[in-house]
Amino acid sequence: MYCNVETRHAKSRRARRYVNTHKHVLVFILFLLLLAGCSSTNFARITMNKYPPRSESVDIPVLSGDSDLIYERIGVVFTYGDKSLTRELINVKLKKQAKEVGADAIIFTRYGEIEPSKYFKSYGSSYVDFERAKKRGTGSWMIKRKPVGAGLAIRYKTQKKLH
Repeated sequence: MYCNVETRHAKSRRARRYVNTHKHVLVFILFLLLLAGCSSTNFARITMNKYPPRSESVDIPVLSGDSDLIYERIGVVFTYGDKSLTRELINVKLKKQAKEVGADAIIFTRYGEIEPSKYFKSYGSSYVDFERAKKRGTGSWMIKRKPVGAGLAIRYKTQKKLH
């Protein structure tokens, strides 16, 4: 009888250890999935002008090229995340950030791994220092990954066409 009680306790300890180990593995897997699904946006401000945020009902166009209307470059919006983010999800993130800074549209949108400083110099501004623009902008610039989407947030000056 003494041996039977000892065997039961040993089995119970092994069962608890098995369950605890699996709980830790499950929590770790959930953490990795959450981390993989996370995305964020950063904004590097070009202009010193500040505009009120756009309402949620305003639809901001996302264009791959330039605009025909006269505009002011507000800043560059970057979206960070993993490669599973679709263009639609990237656009949603870009639009949300652009609305917060009062943009009317996003132009020169690019997808895939982007070098932020090169994009900024090419489409944002070659006259404004990228490091300074980041300090005037928003977001956590401590991210070590490359952005998966970028666009130039603009504000229209007038309704007259350039061409």
